[in-house]
Amino acid sequence: MKFSLDWLDDYLDVAARGGAEGLRAALEQAGLPVETIERTADGEVLDVEITPNRPDAMSHRGLARDIAAMTGVPPRVDLDEFPDPPESGETTEHLTSVVISVPRLCRRFGVRMVRDVANGAAPEKIRRRLESIGAKPISAVVDATNVGLWDMGQPLHAFDFDKLSGGLLIVRKARRGETLVTLDGVERKLEPSDLVVADADRAISLAGIMGGLETAVTEQTRNVLLEAAWWDPVTIRRTSRRLSMHTDASHRFERGANLDAIPGALRLAAGLVAAWTGGRVAPGLLDAHGAPFRVRRAPLRLSRLRLVAGDESLTLDFAEEALGRLGFSSERRGKHLAVAIPLFRQDVRREDDLIEEVLRIHGYQNLPSRLPVSGAPGGYLEPMREVEDRMTDLAVSAGFYETMSVPFVSRAADEAPFATWLAATGAAAESLRLTNPLDAGKPDLRSTLLPGLLDALERNARHGRRETALFEVGRVFDRPGHPEEPRSYESRRAAFALSGDARPHWSGGSAPGFFDAKGHVERLLQPWVPAARLTWKSFAAPAFAPGAAAVAETSPSSPVAVVGMLSSEERSRRHLSDASFLAEIRIDAIPLAGVASRFEPWPAYPSIEADLSFLQERALSWDEVARFLGRERIPSLEAARIVDRWEGEGLPAGKVKTTLRLVFRSPDRTLSQEEVNASVQKIAEELSYRLGVVFER
Repeated sequence: MKFSLDWLDDYLDVAARGGAEGLRAALEQAGLPVETIERTADGEVLDVEITPNRPDAMSHRGLARDIAAMTGVPPRVDLDEFPDPPESGETTEHLTSVVISVPRLCRRFGVRMVRDVANGAAPEKIRRRLESIGAKPISAVVDATNVGLWDMGQPLHAFDFDKLSGGLLIVRKARRGETLVTLDGVERKLEPSDLVVADADRAISLAGIMGGLETAVTEQTRNVLLEAAWWDPVTIRRTSRRLSMHTDASHRFERGANLDAIPGALRLAAGLVAAWTGGRVAPGLLDAHGAPFRVRRAPLRLSRLRLVAGDESLTLDFAEEALGRLGFSSERRGKHLAVAIPLFRQDVRREDDLIEEVLRIHGYQNLPSRLPVSGAPGGYLEPMREVEDRMTDLAVSAGFYETMSVPFVSRAADEAPFATWLAATGAAAESLRLTNPLDAGKPDLRSTLLPGLLDALERNARHGRRETALFEVGRVFDRPGHPEEPRSYESRRAAFALSGDARPHWSGGSAPGFFDAKGHVERLLQPWVPAARLTWKSFAAPAFAPGAAAVAETSPSSPVAVVGMLSSEERSRRHLSDASFLAEIRIDAIPLAGVASRFEPWPAYPSIEADLSFLQERALSWDEVARFLGRERIPSLEAARIVDRWEGEGLPAGKVKTTLRLVFRSPDRTLSQEEVNASVQKIAEELSYRLGVVFER
């Protein structure tokens, strides 16, 4: 895109900035490379590569703003100020009116009137400027609209007011079968998706692309209606491509015009038309509005700025001053700026975009060049990352397959069965909701990994894969965080799901049960929390079968994990025919002190096993039995585990029959059966006395 140095000199002291080469250096620092510098009879012309995301730079004032910002020297004039032209006669609102019937596609439509014009040629200086950048001079009125386009980037259109039926303008969709002969003399067949400007009878302009021939200004035109508007980029792009019409106006509207530029552009064009043709500007601007346009805002944190730049010398004072040069307004709030993004910068939407603007002014060449801070090879800068990686390795070694689920859920539907687990972990009462969700049925960010794993189980089952062992390590968004610290919303989790006979054995052993799932939790936690330090308590949640779920705690009221068998209702809802087990570990709640490794030789002497069966109250948990066995310190007792647990027919109400398998071994000799029998008898007596269990005679 070409720009005249003579034109730029209206706003900048080009010579003081080093002429064409000085401007080239400033523009390349701004990310707008100059391809060539042409020397013509009318002066030097810059051919600048403007990326599609910078429509604000597609004008001389816009380019001057970036050059002034890069060089730190203010422009000669306020780039956003336009003097009001002399006015006389009837007001614009009295002479014409505007109706916007598609308010979301045309958010603003401005009109000014210039009467009693004598349309001839524009001044020689203006025509030479336009020719130097490749624009063709036509007439004083048309050239005034082109000056508005190339001076400030706002396309304008001039109508011969006397040719308008009804003396009004209507912004609407084209009617089926409607046609329009555009300024290039081609008859266009319009579609209902096309946007047009019409008078009382017919379409007179293809909105944002090209005007109609019937209402074009000519040498005979006496009354001119000037129009400037904001058009929906998607609609303009669709029509432009369908009709293969790429114009200077559509090039800008497709990329996003500046809603605030309309009054200034009309003041500029009306003043030029009046000065060049002797016309009279009607008082007032007819300013019609469609749907409101919200000013975007974003925070800029000092910590984030320094982190991204890798430069601790950057300050908020500099950031505020740099953004001010580029037309942003900001307010200091502690260690961050609350920045209002001007409407002409459609490419800036978030904090990192603001950081890029600050660093453009600072100069990328001024950023320190050094290797990032690192520990020894393979080390971790973030302690919890090591926990995540090690837990992943443990899960894989146990035969689980890793999965990654989409973090979008419905708190009301997907996470409701786990509500008591969320409450136990202190999850925020309100979910973190997406402003523009990809799926309207899943508008929230997940607070637990379990619904995603259930979805994976269901998909596997639908494809005939009943034996499934899956795990996921990832982030959930369950914390009542603060918008200025996005990570404050996150916590870390590891979860797994087992369904069917996930790891069949040649011996035809039974499918995994609750204690297998519980054992996997203990194995995943073993590097940091030994199983003996975990306290297991029964747990109830709608997702789990009654009496088949438990939470593990490392200290009172500090749950670190949950495990349970999926309820029959949840299995039925997800079409799972086999028993399924779920578990989730709160990585953030794991004590990071770790467990010291201790190596022991393989036992040199054989073990002796003994089974012990008794009747107990259903309320007596295995955790209480295990703690009792640990306190008693029975000589040579190496391990104890449950091998059978029965309740139901043949037993009194509220009673459970339990069988323990006790393993005895001595490190320095072979035990005798009499010694083992004596130990078993002692254990039975203490269990009966301490815990009230009953042994069968």
